[in-house]
Amino acid sequence: MKTTLRSNTLKIYLAAAVLALSFTACNDDDDAPSTPALGNIAGVASADPQFSTLVGALSKAELVTTLQGTGPFTVFAPNNAAFTKAGITSLDGLTKEALTPILTTHVLSGNVKAADVKSGTVKTVNTNNDIYLSKNADGVFINGNIKVIATDVSASNGVIHVIDNVIVPPTQSLVQVAQGNSNFSELVSLVLAADPAVATALASASANGLTVFAPTNAAFTELYKTTPKSALLDPANKTLLTNVLLYHVVPGRVFSTDLPNVSGEVSTANPAGKVTFNLSGGAKVVGKTSGASNITAANILATNGVVHVIDKVLLP
Repeated sequence: MKTTLRSNTLKIYLAAAVLALSFTACNDDDDAPSTPALGNIAGVASADPQFSTLVGALSKAELVTTLQGTGPFTVFAPNNAAFTKAGITSLDGLTKEALTPILTTHVLSGNVKAADVKSGTVKTVNTNNDIYLSKNADGVFINGNIKVIATDVSASNGVIHVIDNVIVPPTQSLVQVAQGNSNFSELVSLVLAADPAVATALASASANGLTVFAPTNAAFTELYKTTPKSALLDPANKTLLTNVLLYHVVPGRVFSTDLPNVSGEVSTANPAGKVTFNLSGGAKVVGKTSGASNITAANILATNGVVHVIDKVLLP
């Protein structure tokens, strides 16, 4: 009798144990569903139709394998519409040598999430070209003209941020930009007539670059009505001319997208002169005695700075 009772009790315990294990297994399956592994940056881009042009460009430049690597990388990825906006409707005729410096300018070493982005210079894996980020109330911008339109697309080896244009490295210096635009012929002639230090400063610039507010020929024509060009070119007035030209130069690269974060007076290359900015009704730079000048074209990137076109000569 005792043997039978013990046998039945043992069977009950065994059954209970099996049942408990069954419930535990079911609960584990329900609470921890399997999560598909993230692909690498190249794989994530290849799987998204909006990046088909970018993937084609990466393939042509033989950079796909690089973006399959360990990283981590941060990629500012132009979508198809961005390539169209940049005037790149076909990759035909674009060589690996032409594409590589452009595409590598879109890639940073490290995993930089949107929350970590700060305004300023950022080094890319293209060692010959940095990019410049501006973060303001409207979002994040690159080189003043390119907007980040989607952020933090995760990959196993980094992160992708989507941008609305293609980052093209500059090829001309500040002086070359001015000399290559016939609308700046008056500015160029006056720079050549001023103290040679002006041309030297614009040609070399510092490691942080310069920002030039460049008056058009029409702006100088208006100035000549009250201050004749002959007076500015008079050797006796060389210091005056030099000071006026230096008043149009701000140390560092200041993009239009940086201006919302700027308040108060800003120093210029003229030690005695400062300017201010007014963003109401369009961006304006304000000279002490000349008043407001409209910025009619902004963020012309040069190898050693940035140019903004203005419609009125600034006077300290």
